[in-house]
Amino acid sequence: MSPHDHNKTLAIIYSLLGGFFTLPLIASPWIIGKNVDAYPSARRDEQLIIAIIVFCVVCLLALLFLSTAFNLYRKRKWGSKLALIASVVLLPLCPPIAIYTWWFTHSEGGKRMYGEVGV
Repeated sequence: MSPHDHNKTLAIIYSLLGGFFTLPLIASPWIIGKNVDAYPSARRDEQLIIAIIVFCVVCLLALLFLSTAFNLYRKRKWGSKLALIASVVLLPLCPPIAIYTWWFTHSEGGKRMYGEVGV
């Protein structure tokens, strides 16, 4: 495979991961509406705070993966740096993808593609 093929594969993988983390965000208003339909709500304050924290974490992960996919697809120089950050975040979730990303960004073809030959 050429470096362009590896780059395209990583862009597809990160766009699928971004879509996977976007689906709960799309479904969250429906889930909250379904669980809080009775007045007064049986929910406690702690549950609301936890729901907000989970929403923010999932939103940040979705944005990270989608922006990584977009920047890898456009072959922007800081796309490789964003891919390295995403690979560190992805390491506990899916180690093979994280290792593949780390390998590609440190390979000669990846460095040449993103203009980091002298680094």
